Amino acid sequence: MRWWCSADGSAWTWTWKPYLGSWLFVGLVGFAFWKAGAFRSSIELKRRLAAFAGLAIILISIEWPLAALGAGYLASAQMIRQVLVVLIAMPLLLYGSPESFGRWLTATERRRAVLHKLTYPLGAMLLAVGLLFAVNLPIFVDPLVKTQIGSFGVDVLWLVAGFIMWLPVQPPRGMKPRLAGAPSIVYLVGVSVAPLPIAFFMTWSTLPLFEVYELAPRVFPGLDVSSDQEFAAAIFQVLGGLVIWIQIAGRFVHMASGPRARGPRGRFVPSTPVESSPATSQPVSSATTI
Repeated sequence: MRWWCSADGSAWTWTWKPYLGSWLFVGLVGFAFWKAGAFRSSIELKRRLAAFAGLAIILISIEWPLAALGAGYLASAQMIRQVLVVLIAMPLLLYGSPESFGRWLTATERRRAVLHKLTYPLGAMLLAVGLLFAVNLPIFVDPLVKTQIGSFGVDVLWLVAGFIMWLPVQPPRGMKPRLAGAPSIVYLVGVSVAPLPIAFFMTWSTLPLFEVYELAPRVFPGLDVSSDQEFAAAIFQVLGGLVIWIQIAGRFVHMASGPRARGPRGRFVPSTPVESSPATSQPVSSATTI
């Protein structure tokens, strides 16, 4: 049994090949959430469901067959995995994360200073998009996905990029977002546009970009390497954009439906325990919309 997905050059088969590392990884994160109280009955049902859904989507993304297809056979499958992890699972996990995680992130002056810089909107967007661009470059993709540790590193970088991307508008529970209301919508519009160069260089390339997918055995006879590459770009542009615009629409509706709690703009607001905060009786900030 392999512990993580990677490209091994073998012919594709639909025989189930589970990855021990993927189950262990999700199990450890899920145990940490449970231990920290994320699934207590006192927690809002929608937050518990968000945490569970985020963990399930992570597992689907890093387990057979999608992980195997993405790591060694189809660029389109790899792009589906990236969209699932970065744009869907991560905001769900942040929304359903235990309050203690927010307290840990702001427990010391140094951590608050780092978080203040990390949640600066333009910086967060550029850093997240830069990480995604790097892990989609052939010079990195081809050598990394050929080893289990390299493929694991790619998956971790997706998680890091997603965390940074969503942190300004969807921080862990108990923390006020850096951006709320209209500013959060503007930020997400920028997020939907900023990664487009990743899809453009895949769409307009006249030759296959990734050696690992070019030389891989075909999974579907009618899907050649060029079509697969174009399909991957379309998934990133269309599916990825749709996911973000669903978030934008939800926040816009929430913002337009009534008054909303606002945090001070332009600076990070440390976490406040829900049990002791007078703000718990106020409407939830629009940035917590999933």
